[in-house]
Amino acid sequence: MPLHNDCIKRLLFWVLPVASVILLHACGHCPGICRFQSASDPVAGYEAVGTRAAHTALEMLGMTASNVSPGRLIAMSNAGYVEINGQSVFAAQDGLARVTRARRGHNELLEVHSTFNAPLWFAVYDRKTGKCAYLEPAADIDPAAWSKRTAPDAHFFTVRAVETVSAEYLYQHAPAFDEKMKNKLFGGNAFRVIAMANAVDAGAPTRVVKTFEFHDHYCPGVSSGIMMADFIKQHLHLAPNGKYFIQSVQPWCKEDALIVMLNTTPGKGGYAVTYPTDADKARWTDAAKDAATIVYRKNPETGIWDGMVLGFTWPETGCPDFGKSVVGKLCGDLFFIKNLQSPEKFVKVIHRFTLDEGVGPKAYARPGVDPMILLGLANDGASKGKN
Repeated sequence: MPLHNDCIKRLLFWVLPVASVILLHACGHCPGICRFQSASDPVAGYEAVGTRAAHTALEMLGMTASNVSPGRLIAMSNAGYVEINGQSVFAAQDGLARVTRARRGHNELLEVHSTFNAPLWFAVYDRKTGKCAYLEPAADIDPAAWSKRTAPDAHFFTVRAVETVSAEYLYQHAPAFDEKMKNKLFGGNAFRVIAMANAVDAGAPTRVVKTFEFHDHYCPGVSSGIMMADFIKQHLHLAPNGKYFIQSVQPWCKEDALIVMLNTTPGKGGYAVTYPTDADKARWTDAAKDAATIVYRKNPETGIWDGMVLGFTWPETGCPDFGKSVVGKLCGDLFFIKNLQSPEKFVKVIHRFTLDEGVGPKAYARPGVDPMILLGLANDGASKGKN
């Protein structure tokens, strides 16, 4: 007997989802069978770039994809920002993730900021051994050829290296490692890779990871901004629908942390930077000589802005004297990760203020205006805000 329409509908209701799952599973393991991942598709081609880079990295680490357990590897790349012949290569990140089983939500898959014309690179760090494999594909390779294993890897990767870079190892071999750094280890990206991998391995939380991804490397200067942003969130609480405005009066790497963590971007009218001269800073009061950042907070109900002028105290980290080497910076970064719960140890309030009704922070950030004078923190100025 022919099936009734209702029976057909019920059958399709159950069969189609199952078939879709099977197809997607097959596509994940055998991309070539899927039409949307054909070799002529540049997106699929660059996904194959990431896949091959991941497999090659595992070979360099003495592993295969079959024995990779979730959470063991930290994978990173600048594929999200690089363009080759005007084409985004972001799909390479998918291939990298699939093979390494690195998970974005677990901070194991890092999308590192870079310029659009930077060399494409991949790095895979093994948490178990402390070894890291680094690869840069040749820029002139047709992405459609990457899914074919006919040519040797040397034809595809112009830079490849594997090194032990765990923090414990580097602390013990700092002088020898500094010598390797002089020869552009990891294509000149060694500090980026090493600091990020060790930070994630040490348990860096998402806000820290998102910040150093944006900054494109992790350094103590970024750590100071992370501490300052945490301090602001804890000690200048933001009400629902309230907002911050940040004005830096001594800019350094901290700015990128404040932008990422507080969503205070210049494009949304939430950030200003001034570059005071030595003469300008010489006029600051003794109490304000360490001023670094002014944070303004708007009360959404009254429209009135208040805020704080903040400074940052660089601590004694207890790190050995590595000088200004990469290993010294790494030790400093890991020190700050261990002290994330205590930003008040490093951030100090220099001044609290409330602006007059109808006055906003942009009035303090206009060309030719010195906010330190308006806040009464320069010897030749008088306060314009309510203390």
